[in-house]
Amino acid sequence: MRNSSFESIYYEQGGKSIWIATLAQTAGFPILLPFIFYSSAKNHTEQPVNSASIFVRASVYIFLGLFQVANSMLFTIGVQYLPVSTYSLISGSQLAFTALTSFLLNRQKITAIILNSVVLLSFSSSAVIFQNETGDSGEISQKTLLIGFTATTFGSLGYALQFSLTEVAFQKVFKSGTLKEVMKMSFFIGLFVTITSLTGLFASGNWNDLEKEIGEYRTGKLSYVINLICTAISWQLYAVGSVGLVYKASALFSNVIINLGSSVVPIFAMVFLKDMMSGLKVFSLLLGLWGYASYIYQHYLDDLEAKTSEVKSSDDQDDNL
Repeated sequence: MRNSSFESIYYEQGGKSIWIATLAQTAGFPILLPFIFYSSAKNHTEQPVNSASIFVRASVYIFLGLFQVANSMLFTIGVQYLPVSTYSLISGSQLAFTALTSFLLNRQKITAIILNSVVLLSFSSSAVIFQNETGDSGEISQKTLLIGFTATTFGSLGYALQFSLTEVAFQKVFKSGTLKEVMKMSFFIGLFVTITSLTGLFASGNWNDLEKEIGEYRTGKLSYVINLICTAISWQLYAVGSVGLVYKASALFSNVIINLGSSVVPIFAMVFLKDMMSGLKVFSLLLGLWGYASYIYQHYLDDLEAKTSEVKSSDDQDDNL
């Protein structure tokens, strides 16, 4: 689930800068420092098994950071042009894309049930483009809707590829991945993206408009600051959680857990942001939930098969004895 609610509030209350919204997604990276130092102090007696050089590590961080910059910009554009519920449903296509990238890069098994999940999620995320959206300023044009749809879809594809490449990095580079490694990856990628976003903020000249933007923010300066702080913290929690699930399980499983939250966002958007929840969105939401349920069922079948094989193997060993 993307932290789209905070960003949507930012734009609805008068925020205009794409660079500020993108910056807020990673600017909270310093909160990870205490956890990294604590982990280092706790495990200082352990001998590192990972022999990856600093240059290799830095190259991985920068490479994944470039994906993060592009994806963050695309999602920022998407949430700027689309209502929260529509944005969230379209971003659910990330799971379908992850199934594809996991199959190609991570040797993920694609069964008929997983394929069913992919098809359902694809229809779920695509159906909303056929509906005219309305917002505070009136009807949203098809051109604006298309821009938001395209940006969010490519952002979803980009994040799917980034997650699969992160899994490859843990398998091939950070072979002895630990919680500390997860924290360090999130920290350095956040640092790289933050520096890039700050560079873009100053180079674009948006920095000069920041004081005016804060002054014209509808709910006040304090609300402006609180919103950005909450965005930064929530995105760091998202980053650590998602990367941790990639390390502990897989890119596909991480996306399943993340996208489960997408079913809740449209409801919260309707309750707290007064977003419209049309019949088409409800239908799209139900398709998405069906897709998520399909993947969970496949995961259950895989676990059952693994346990059966384990019991059979144990019985065979007993017979040989």
